[in-house]
Amino acid sequence: MNKIVSALTEFHATDIRWTDEYLVRTPFHSGYWVRKRLDEAIARHANLAHGRLLDIGCGTKPFEKLFVPFVDQYIGLEYSPESGYRGNKADFCGDAAYLPLADESVDTILCTEVMEHVPDPERTIQEFARILTPGGTVITTAPFFYPIHDAYDFFRYSPDGLKAIMERYGLTVEEVRPLSGTAVTLAALFNLYWYDIGFIWTKWLYPLSIVLRPILWFLCFLINLLGGLFEAIVPSKHMSFNHLTVASKK
Repeated sequence: MNKIVSALTEFHATDIRWTDEYLVRTPFHSGYWVRKRLDEAIARHANLAHGRLLDIGCGTKPFEKLFVPFVDQYIGLEYSPESGYRGNKADFCGDAAYLPLADESVDTILCTEVMEHVPDPERTIQEFARILTPGGTVITTAPFFYPIHDAYDFFRYSPDGLKAIMERYGLTVEEVRPLSGTAVTLAALFNLYWYDIGFIWTKWLYPLSIVLRPILWFLCFLINLLGGLFEAIVPSKHMSFNHLTVASKK
């Protein structure tokens, strides 16, 4: 019996990994808009990076190739060797609120989808300001409307949330960019609710999802399409699922 349960658990985990790896950048995936808008925002601002770059909460370093042409060194930090949804490729480990780096020793800080997971954002931003060189750049993304997605998930940030903290510690905010309109946010949240929470994580619905998978993918596609269309027809940035914030140290 234990072997059957173990095999089913492994099948479930493999199914999720496969879907995330091969479908997440297609409109048939529940997280399509989230992944697409985050990737586009980071790629659009990669040319702001320079010198020594520290990727805080680097995970598997998915953005490394984007930044390498613009920086002299790319180093990644994780909280522990076990951190990260799929592990990590961190060069060293430490607490973002107590960074084991010297003052003014980093030229660029990249911190994507991490600030919601730190229990002390004030202290963390203070550390960013401490280790950043004059003329240095901070590139962050953090959620505003998004479900709880980790055991350590503490905060959500309005458009000016991180900006206010950064300015308190001497950083100059150059840009705050919402990554979605209200319609795309609602489409993403609805897909995450009925598909991920419903069919993927609800035990009695998961077996049904295997049989209905093509239909479920089509429904995700349809909802993603409607979200994109309504975003264009009725523009509104009041409910962006995420914001990108760029700051510098003068």
